Amino acid sequence: MKNSFKKYVNKIVSLAVVAVLLAGCSEYFDNPLKDKETGDDVNLLLVDFNFFTTRMTFKLYDAKDSSLITSTAEISFSGKNGDDIVTFAGEKKTTHSTTQGQMELTVDPNIDFSTSSPLEFAINVDIDGYNSLSKGFQINTTGKKTFELYLLNKSDEEESDIEGGIEITGASKSAAISKIAGTSVKSASTAGDYEIKYLLSVPDKSYIVNMEYENGSVVPFESVNDVGTLSVIFTVSKYSAYNEDEDVIYNEGAFIFTSFHKLETGSLVSLKINGYKVTNLNGAKIKVLGSYAGDAEYDLFGFTDFDTNDGAWYFYEPSDDLKDTVLYETLNFNYTLARASSEGLCGTGSNITFSSSVVSSFSIDADVFNADGAKIKAINFKGNFPETFTVENAKSAPVKLVFRNNNPSFNKISDLEIDNFCTGDYNVSVTPASGYEQYQIVLRALCPDNMTVGVAPTYSGEIKIKGSSEPWQGIDMIGGKVDILAKPDQEYEMRLLWDSEWEYATFSTIFNESDGSYAGPDYADTEITSEYIENKARIKVNVRKEFSQSICDDMGW
Repeated sequence: MKNSFKKYVNKIVSLAVVAVLLAGCSEYFDNPLKDKETGDDVNLLLVDFNFFTTRMTFKLYDAKDSSLITSTAEISFSGKNGDDIVTFAGEKKTTHSTTQGQMELTVDPNIDFSTSSPLEFAINVDIDGYNSLSKGFQINTTGKKTFELYLLNKSDEEESDIEGGIEITGASKSAAISKIAGTSVKSASTAGDYEIKYLLSVPDKSYIVNMEYENGSVVPFESVNDVGTLSVIFTVSKYSAYNEDEDVIYNEGAFIFTSFHKLETGSLVSLKINGYKVTNLNGAKIKVLGSYAGDAEYDLFGFTDFDTNDGAWYFYEPSDDLKDTVLYETLNFNYTLARASSEGLCGTGSNITFSSSVVSSFSIDADVFNADGAKIKAINFKGNFPETFTVENAKSAPVKLVFRNNNPSFNKISDLEIDNFCTGDYNVSVTPASGYEQYQIVLRALCPDNMTVGVAPTYSGEIKIKGSSEPWQGIDMIGGKVDILAKPDQEYEMRLLWDSEWEYATFSTIFNESDGSYAGPDYADTEITSEYIENKARIKVNVRKEFSQSICDDMGW
């Protein structure tokens, strides 16, 4: 991929040389060293990322309170197309690291994919203090994607003492003993009707005595003669308040992207028999059984593991005599109980057009709810008015889109009711908030060690009033140019996230009324000019900012 990226850069260099040769043409006689349209120096090599057709932003949230996780996150990719997820320098990294709670990456532009041949990969995230997360994706269309990933903080798991039963599997099995079953435990999950039972499975009664116990303690042999009097306590750390989701599963010989819902995750903390803590099973086994009586739409149920190589969840095969059962031979185990639909999602679904009376880019988040009011997923719409989006991986069912009120430049957007998420055309009208005006920002990011090289980025960014508590407003920059809504006479910050490093630029919306020229303060390492455009309908603000040299080093400049 790195060689492919250099080929693109070489093309850009060639175009820059041609531009210099053409600088003597008559239309440039006024100032042959300036580009007529942008005002850029002709001898400035501007590099853009616009040949990347798919840009992906990954955001990491706490599963319980939905806060952005800013601890160090180690992110890797696997699956069929895992190696095709690259940085904007064209580099495939074994592990990406970020402390910002988010990361923007892209797809090798040489890779073609479509609904019939989707891009398939898995993301794997490790953060200290959180349970590891793995999730599969199938991407059918190019464009701008935002993925919200929710990780469980280990401190949010609930520790419970659960009374279990004993199962004798050998020749000494008796009718009385076989009736002792694990205590049913109904989860607090929003999914409701499922149960988990726990059994200590031993070949014969003597195994209970032969197991190792803490501090060398043993269960008195006379207790074993009356197995029904033994107290068996499983202490489990678990979590069950997961929202419905979508993921890749393996079913009947195929990988499908479908509705997937973790019902409960957990791990064994300890096992005690008659108050004595077991430290070694010594041949005994722990049997965990699950049963489900919930939504018939989720026709797959059971314990499951994620295969990082395939990028998919595999449900355990049921044993001959017990369905939805998993057997552990060690005290150190964790489990995931889940439900899923065997019916895949629609590769493409409803068309949604966002329109407005203003010229502006936008980043609008929406939560998708099913007919029962349960959240299915979140979608980010990022573009420029007017723009139409085709929903990807949609469910053939009625849904409601609830737009988040987290963009201060727009008024609250009304909910959108959709009859069938797989079909239909819908229009969303967006109105600007009071006090906001239209501006155009043209960013030229320069490399400090080589001022003849600059970046005109096609990239996702954010702006907000400097020092304010309002949320960052998402913007969509193309070729370093972006249309925004902002308040006049304010100081703004604009930022781009490169790998794990935010690059900031500061500018002010203070201009001379006569000609639109910049009248705001000066900033170190930044040159700002401005002028009226479109018959004084808007002001164009030119921002030339020195980038971090480490970013330029990544690009080989």
